[in-house]
Amino acid sequence: MTKTRKNAFPVYFKPVFGALLAALIILLTFLSISLRIGPLVITLNCLPVAVGAVFLGPAYGAILGAVFGLSSFFTSFTSASLTTVLLGISPFYTFLMCVIPRVLCGWVPGLLFKALPKNSEPKRLASAALCCGLTTLLNTTGFLSLMWVFFRDAFVSNGDVIGKVGSQPTGNVFVFIFALASVNAIIEFAINLVFGTAISRAMFAVTKNKL
Repeated sequence: MTKTRKNAFPVYFKPVFGALLAALIILLTFLSISLRIGPLVITLNCLPVAVGAVFLGPAYGAILGAVFGLSSFFTSFTSASLTTVLLGISPFYTFLMCVIPRVLCGWVPGLLFKALPKNSEPKRLASAALCCGLTTLLNTTGFLSLMWVFFRDAFVSNGDVIGKVGSQPTGNVFVFIFALASVNAIIEFAINLVFGTAISRAMFAVTKNKL
């Protein structure tokens, strides 16, 4: 009986903790919970993905990234945002733009964390910090890259798209978006780096590194 109880902890903990992180992502997305600094909107959605990728592994990281991407896509139907405008141009490309980078930003850091050295506390923390920060970078660069690939022509020819980012000259619309997103990414990178690493460290301590 004692052996069964000991084995039950790692068996059920991963899916339960993964489900809690997925629920948190959905909550953050649909309630639009974020930090606002002037014109900047700092989202916290990457934080649960980063923690899941590091603590639960690449498969859970990819699933949590998919939850993030799907939630983001579905909110574009009800919110007034740039993504909503792009949805009106091409729902399929908007879906790919929302989902693919988020899946990768959970899967790749999870794979990397498995490969990095973790045979001491400092090395494990350094590996966790690197992967938590990478989650944000992959999300931002992937999202912007696909936006450029799929919608660059729309930013030149579609007045509604240009209007969403202000009265910027047509040739500078992408520069404006990329600059704003880069500032966001730096702040989100710092949040993931600090809080993602701290949460992962706490979870490794709680489970005594047995998962």
